[in-house]
Amino acid sequence: MKALVCYNPKSGKQKLSNKLEYVKTELEKKYDAVDIYATTGPQALTEHLREVARDYDLVLISGGDGTLNEAVTGLIEGNAKDTALSYIPAGTCNDVGSMLHLKKRIKKALANTLNGERVRMDICRANEKCFAYVCGSGKFIDIAYATPHKLKKRIGKAAYFLYGAKELAARKKMHLKLTFDGKIVEGDYYVALALNSDHVSGFHIRRRQKVKLNDGIIDLTLIESKGILSWHRLLNFVIFGDKNIFKYHTEHYHVSNLKIESAEPVEYTVDGEYAFKTEECNISLLKEAVTMIVPMKSKKKYFMN
Repeated sequence: MKALVCYNPKSGKQKLSNKLEYVKTELEKKYDAVDIYATTGPQALTEHLREVARDYDLVLISGGDGTLNEAVTGLIEGNAKDTALSYIPAGTCNDVGSMLHLKKRIKKALANTLNGERVRMDICRANEKCFAYVCGSGKFIDIAYATPHKLKKRIGKAAYFLYGAKELAARKKMHLKLTFDGKIVEGDYYVALALNSDHVSGFHIRRRQKVKLNDGIIDLTLIESKGILSWHRLLNFVIFGDKNIFKYHTEHYHVSNLKIESAEPVEYTVDGEYAFKTEECNISLLKEAVTMIVPMKSKKKYFMN
């Protein structure tokens, strides 16, 4: 069996680069060959995995949500559904890592890599861009990539709050027409989120219906634009999720696919990174498209048998 170790040397408080020999030695207890790959720039990991992923039984990555997105995209485009992906969070928010209770400490992370549970996880696609957990448009959606990297590295999540304060005075209203599962919803919206997660931008989103990552369902949240207090609805959603007692002008749907049409071009992000600007975004779900290694408690909580 073969393993490939990939890491982003510029992501968050990267620790893996200082322990590569230890990681390699530990993996060699189970795998016959262990190769190392350091990303060289944006999309380099995707391009590399697209070419080689099928040659490996395991791909171990370390980095932030952007690194995870690149890895997932590379596995899908490389048709490597049976190659197991193990993820060591090393970015600022690490939403997927937090949700799946993945460890940042190398020793504990390797224990999960070697002994964890293999599960099939749904992956979504917005136009031609894959995303592991979120696609969004509207106010505050660009904070994750607009916030300077040096500021995120220096003060962590607080950087998002400081940089996000600039958005409070800005008015971003989108007129959207959304088509999904035989329904049409149309109106002026402040935020639109398509989620396969209960974590966004470092926050745990409370859901009435427990999130399952292999059920073929996308959670769609829409926050209407209704005057200058619209941002309070976003704050309420972040704190209370769809259990929010102030639900007026906030809509929640469970969808299997989605088309979003806008009156003018709208910016979209996927997994916290800028994706594209367009008047039409088609979101689809790739059922159980990637094999992930997770702790047993995460398998029980987030995956259907």
